[in-house]
Amino acid sequence: MSHSQVILIGLDGLDYDEIDRFLNSESLNVLSDLSAQNRAVELESTHPPWTPCAWPSFLSGRNPGSHGVFDFFANDGYEKSLIDRPAVDAPYLFETAAEAEKTPIAINYPITHPAPELERGAIVPGYLATEDVAFSPPELRNEYESEHGEYRIYPSYGTDDDPVVEYTEVARHRRDMARFLDERYDWDLMAVQFQVTDSIFHDLDDHDQIRQVLENVDKFVGDIIHLGGEDPLVLIASDHGMGDYDWTFYMNSWLAEHGYLETTMGEEQYFRQAKDDLKGKTADEDSSSPVASVADTTVSVLSTVGLSPRRIHRLLGTVGLDKAVERVLPEDFLVAAQNQVVDHENSIAYQLLFNSLGVHLNVEGRDPQGVVPQSNYDDVRSELIAELEEVRDPDGELVFDAVKPREEVYDGKHLDDAPDIALFPRDYRYDVSGSILDTFRRYPHKNHKPEGILIANRPLDTADQAEIYDIAPTVAAELGIPVDSNTDGKVLTDTDETVERRDWNELVDDYTDTSAESDTSSVEDRLADLGYME
Repeated sequence: MSHSQVILIGLDGLDYDEIDRFLNSESLNVLSDLSAQNRAVELESTHPPWTPCAWPSFLSGRNPGSHGVFDFFANDGYEKSLIDRPAVDAPYLFETAAEAEKTPIAINYPITHPAPELERGAIVPGYLATEDVAFSPPELRNEYESEHGEYRIYPSYGTDDDPVVEYTEVARHRRDMARFLDERYDWDLMAVQFQVTDSIFHDLDDHDQIRQVLENVDKFVGDIIHLGGEDPLVLIASDHGMGDYDWTFYMNSWLAEHGYLETTMGEEQYFRQAKDDLKGKTADEDSSSPVASVADTTVSVLSTVGLSPRRIHRLLGTVGLDKAVERVLPEDFLVAAQNQVVDHENSIAYQLLFNSLGVHLNVEGRDPQGVVPQSNYDDVRSELIAELEEVRDPDGELVFDAVKPREEVYDGKHLDDAPDIALFPRDYRYDVSGSILDTFRRYPHKNHKPEGILIANRPLDTADQAEIYDIAPTVAAELGIPVDSNTDGKVLTDTDETVERRDWNELVDDYTDTSAESDTSSVEDRLADLGYME
């Protein structure tokens, strides 16, 4: 079987529609040069096209129904926990490569913590890990930081400092880590991921600032490519796209209004997120505003007489104070921090996770407080699907392009962990939130789209739609290791020899380390900063 050194660059959230204006020799010249060779295509993401389920599919070649991750959180009954590497039930590409006696380097890929010990190579975890996460091997962190300074996974979102400098500094560590490990390992696979290419679209509105960050990342990508030996395969890919959204649709509010869900009062947390945590400001900076002070007092008074956050927000709107409160605490955090929660024992259906693009039925014998008899499951689900297909926004437009039973979307041993109903928003212009407030909120912003990017330095066989599941088998074939017989993808490059296929679960004995536990509250706060916790 042929063997080629492979450089795999992950650029989270990039979309051709968003970067096309920058793809030229004066701006993103590295990406532009490769794209100009007619080796740039769209890469279809997972459903939903979210970071935590897409990158495991990117690294394993398996769909969420096979690896078991559908959102930022795993669920046990009605309880949620932030996902980590043990939550992903599939071997990753670099773990399989190490077992096949190749030397992989993996830098900053999401959901790679706690990092397993490899027979050879190195892992530097990324997104959803804590800042103090251990590297593999563990001595790498101290060795790197003694030369290059503190390795950071996350920028400071919403900082008042120069965001271009902030994001560039975080991205620089990816390039510097690649150089650092290149000096220490005779590697076969150099896999480096940049998360900031997604975060800037969530956090910044200034197109010039976005361009500057992307240009700096482009230079770092060029530096990493230059680490390759003679004619390596270079693949540059994003896990999903990015584009304009118009609305937030509050699924649980709609279910409550249509008799599928009951609510109860949970922990009072409507204003749990301090404004200095959100915007990096001191507590006195905004509180000096007379309007903000009036708004704050109004909210306090309304809360003491027992009005829910949903009612409060409506009342503030009638007197023109809702926007003032949102300047003190941005609107997406007001919405996310409601104190109405799902009353499961009296609910037929609910959206369990914050933005999973799915609805769960509350089924007897399956769910802890299930109310839907197994014998009625199909009828109840079909009825709910039919109603959701007809939901329209306040402008009269349909909210969903499609509403499907889960078995039409996912396949694999974790099918039963998927939401019972999968939601496909119209043109992906709607967030579908599990928070409980008004049913619709007009909210123009950037968020994820299903079409990412794929750029290569060699011709790819993309006559059919390239999918995120194709990356792992393509890299495996080029490395000369077996392609997973359980992959949902295909090999995109030409090979002179027949590709060997083996079950990666049989090749990799143990790809999870369940011994390491950490406090994930700081990571959840970072997700809230980017609007993922609505």
